[in-house]
Amino acid sequence: MIAVMRTKVQAQKVSDLTGGKVLLDDGKPTRKVALAGDFEQYRDALESVSVLFGLCNDTGEKVPTGWTVAGASFEVEWPKDQQSASLVRSHFGARRVAYNWALAKVKSDMEAKKKDASCPSTPWTLEALRKQWNQEKDEVAPWWGDNSKEAYASGIADLVQSLSNWSSSKRGSRKGRKVGFPKFKSKRKDQNRVRFTTGAMRFEDDRRTIVLPTIGGLRSKENTRRIQRHLAKNNARLLNCTLSERWGRLFVSCQMAVRTQIVSPSGQSPKAGKAGVDLGLRSLATVADSNGSITIFPNPAPLRATLTERRRVGRTLSRRIPGSHGHRRAKAKLVKLDRKAVYIRRESIHQLTRYLVDNYSEVKIEDLNLAAMKRSMGRRAFRRSVSDAGLGAFRPTLTYKAERVGVKVVVVNRFFPSSQIHHNCGGRLTGAKLAKRLTCDTCHVEVDRDENASSLRTVVLRVGPDWSSVVGPD
Repeated sequence: MIAVMRTKVQAQKVSDLTGGKVLLDDGKPTRKVALAGDFEQYRDALESVSVLFGLCNDTGEKVPTGWTVAGASFEVEWPKDQQSASLVRSHFGARRVAYNWALAKVKSDMEAKKKDASCPSTPWTLEALRKQWNQEKDEVAPWWGDNSKEAYASGIADLVQSLSNWSSSKRGSRKGRKVGFPKFKSKRKDQNRVRFTTGAMRFEDDRRTIVLPTIGGLRSKENTRRIQRHLAKNNARLLNCTLSERWGRLFVSCQMAVRTQIVSPSGQSPKAGKAGVDLGLRSLATVADSNGSITIFPNPAPLRATLTERRRVGRTLSRRIPGSHGHRRAKAKLVKLDRKAVYIRRESIHQLTRYLVDNYSEVKIEDLNLAAMKRSMGRRAFRRSVSDAGLGAFRPTLTYKAERVGVKVVVVNRFFPSSQIHHNCGGRLTGAKLAKRLTCDTCHVEVDRDENASSLRTVVLRVGPDWSSVVGPD
């Protein structure tokens, strides 16, 4: 058995505790530790170092560890007294100050390097920049003691991640669009948030109070039982909490490692049947299972449903004086429409994915390139419809839910011609580019585009290299 730790330091600690051997790569130690015998005898030692580890067998296949990372978000009330509310905003500003200071430090080091290559510079790591911050914080921010140290660490960590994204994008090792060099954060445009990784973070037994370092207790607007019950039984470990402001409201998002029951391997699930899913804009998803039944999930399109109201409120907002009571009321109405659209879109994805993992042992989905879909659509309304459907959230949501219950998720090739092959006879389908119904050249049967694509995915994993012959599972 091979344990994969998060850092090389953790791997060395596990090796010292268990007697395992740290694997080498070109003579250098890695994050992998080879363990002899049954893994369960080493579990306590590994969990004492970190519960965020991976397991692989000798062939390299991943093995369940008994732990999974889960998250939850709760809306909390703004503190009623002015001093506590100001403390929350102070933490938001402290993170922004630390981010801008670290970015200025990095840019000054880069300018000095251009003039003199031998000039020393601070490494782009959280440890190095945070150490430098501790040396200069009395001059940069004399009021630093009013806030939690995690506020400043959060800003520096965000910059380190931005620099890593930029450098990897510049090297070409990062997928997707090119990432630009980080810019300074402004109070007007930056999203207010701060992340806590250490300190007094807890969920109180009353299941209504969330305690954060320095800020203290914040009252949740909903019951926190789904988190607190795991923590009370010592079945979970709180990793971090993020306090953020959105739509003028406060939210606390927490991430924790939860002890889970190791489910049976994929393919041995008691649930029968396989399903193919075709995502779309006319309907959110068309699900066809191996029994031949087809289920269509409608697309709520929450943004499209409120466009008329948004235009009316937008005109009202443009006629109000910024800072006035009327301007605040109009802005609150517009924010309410935004919030409603986000919640409806999120709920529809959760209902769809829950239906799939509850009823099928294997689900086949398509590998969508949403950015290319938007670029290929000329009209702005079409591009807006792609964003309104929220299709990008489907795959990650389905993946983490399927892992918990042992459902197998198969991602079909992005270039699989599901709109060109008839699912019944394998003939070629013809029709207009965006037509809803297509006709088969072989059997002359008219089929629905989405239903044909989902039905085809239930029995097909790939097609021949010339796209002419349908090939079943290997």
